[in-house]
Amino acid sequence: MIPKRIEGCTRALGAPKNWDGKLNGHCGILPIADVIIGNLPFMLSAWEPTPYELQLLNAGASVHLYVQGSVHPVVSIAIGEPPK
Repeated sequence: MIPKRIEGCTRALGAPKNWDGKLNGHCGILPIADVIIGNLPFMLSAWEPTPYELQLLNAGASVHLYVQGSVHPVVSIAIGEPPK
């Protein structure tokens, strides 16, 4: 997946302070929009599947969400609107 600049971007997140690029691999920049849903704060990001990933999705593959750590935060995965 390719992270995309999201409409209403409020911040760009980089690697965590303790991230070791040699050990953990590359950690790029992730543009996010800070949004409120209900009364809860969320960080919203946008992702574009590569042509190969799109081929896999169209063949029935599922989207996997990896969360680093041992306590799972509240997350949400949704499909955004098509580009205007």
